[in-house]
Amino acid sequence: MKTDTLGVAVVGAGADHWSGAAHIPAITALNDVRLKGLVTSSPESASAATARWGVPATHDLDRVLDDKDVDIVAVTVRVPRHAEIVKAAIGAGKHIYCEWPLATGSGQARELAELSAAHPEQVHVTGLQGRYSPHLGTAAALLSSGRVGRPLSANLRLHLPHGLLPRPAHRAHLRHRSVGANVLTIQAGHTLDMLGVILGRPRVDSARLWSAVPEFLVDTGERLPRDAPDSLITVLDHAGVVTVAHISQTGPRETFALEILGTEGALSLTGTSQPQFGGLTLAITPLGGTSEEIAPHDGLPYPSPLPASHPGHNVASAYAALTAAVRDGHRDSLIPDFQAAVDLHVLLEEIERTAAGKR
Repeated sequence: MKTDTLGVAVVGAGADHWSGAAHIPAITALNDVRLKGLVTSSPESASAATARWGVPATHDLDRVLDDKDVDIVAVTVRVPRHAEIVKAAIGAGKHIYCEWPLATGSGQARELAELSAAHPEQVHVTGLQGRYSPHLGTAAALLSSGRVGRPLSANLRLHLPHGLLPRPAHRAHLRHRSVGANVLTIQAGHTLDMLGVILGRPRVDSARLWSAVPEFLVDTGERLPRDAPDSLITVLDHAGVVTVAHISQTGPRETFALEILGTEGALSLTGTSQPQFGGLTLAITPLGGTSEEIAPHDGLPYPSPLPASHPGHNVASAYAALTAAVRDGHRDSLIPDFQAAVDLHVLLEEIERTAAGKR
């Protein structure tokens, strides 16, 4: 059992993106981990990262893999590079927090899961941090306790303006399906994983996946062709509880809503951003009654030190769960290990095949 503070190196810290918005604030807010180093794509970006975050940065991955003070490697680069970095980190004996999607598809994810299973002394998790949302945990407890009776059906909606608003030029790679970071893999991946915490793994009944806006607008004014989907509608069957989900990057603003109807009322989770970021509101509407907002239960595991509105709120809880697994070997039932990532990749590919009529 390791008792001292765990050192973390973040790979992919050169750009002003998710690592800076969530990972680094989460790491620095926790007592049991410390930011040991950063890995960027070039000497220039490494210098800029050091100046910004005040810790050593390098463009040489091997330097942090060889560093005995680095216990955890956080992989936050683009999805096509995940596998090579994860393999190298496993070979170096590191614990890993790899952003979701774990891989470019279920085949590559299975390869990484098998490699992870061969090293049980290491803890490898995927960035499905929404599992640790206190509102989600409370919703799951309320549902299992029968607060709204027997669940009957559910409606899920996540709308974002990403497909309509200009995006930074450095994000233009997202217009390619091959990059593996689109409405199915990112927004649907996180959201449906969270839904699975409440209702369990579903069967795919039907699906449609398409590009409603076939151009990617960047902040330079260019309109670039895109082949990545921006819209998804799917019908899922969670052991008799049927969910209709509409996830789209063509909404006027960011809105999230999940409503589960039961024999004695309804449970709802709502928010103004992607649900894995936090900032949710939980409510119960009893049969024939009025809606009541419910605060998260006290005593939920791995509370976050960051404000509920912070994008790294649930990321901090995921790091805390990882740290606990490293320290005492306890693998929380929610911990999104690599096999959980495989299962989610398989579900999303089933949705994609169904949408293409290839079931």
